[in-house]
Amino acid sequence: MSYSSALQSLERLLESFLERAVAAKERRLEILDGINRLDDIARASHEDQDIIESIGEWFADQGDWLEGNGLRGGDLGRLDRILAAINSSLSLSGDSSPAAAKIRSELERWSRATKSVSQKLVLKRGPEAAEPGADSVLLFGKLLDRLAGRYDDSSRSKEHLLSVLDDSLQSAETQKSKDALLLSAFIIYYLKQNNYKVGPYVRRLKEAEALVREERQHA
Repeated sequence: MSYSSALQSLERLLESFLERAVAAKERRLEILDGINRLDDIARASHEDQDIIESIGEWFADQGDWLEGNGLRGGDLGRLDRILAAINSSLSLSGDSSPAAAKIRSELERWSRATKSVSQKLVLKRGPEAAEPGADSVLLFGKLLDRLAGRYDDSSRSKEHLLSVLDDSLQSAETQKSKDALLLSAFIIYYLKQNNYKVGPYVRRLKEAEALVREERQHA
């Protein structure tokens, strides 16, 4: 692979990774906001307020949640508890209107669906990955923390970023460190954006990547 092609591939990889992280974060905030809205509706139902219209709007707005997109195990558990509380409040209210009956039916459908989605998430991700919080945004944040610590350690006695990069690449090559490899990639991308000539470092990065991949295959 030529220097130009390797650099373009690196740029696409980093940009795609960051775009996915931002999209996942936005989706996460949408889900948390939706659950909080539902919790507010549940509180209103316990205060004998009419929630038929508001819960109907909530169901309409969050219809795609039943596909499980972006939901964690903890989200599903919280949803199930809130939906059960709302259903209980409606039953106690004695409202037998067609609208209330339709909402009860929808509550039961959602309750069944959340349990089904929860089971699918466990099967899809496996026991370890299905733990609450084990999503890509959190993992990426932890990665950035590790890389920041590695950068602090490496840059402490260095006078130029190129020296940090050289040290990071050496760690990737000799220790087969994936974190060192990723830190090197970020530094190379940063230097490229600031018009540094990074051709030799891109070649070293590709060589180190091959070593790290080989090490992981034999682990």
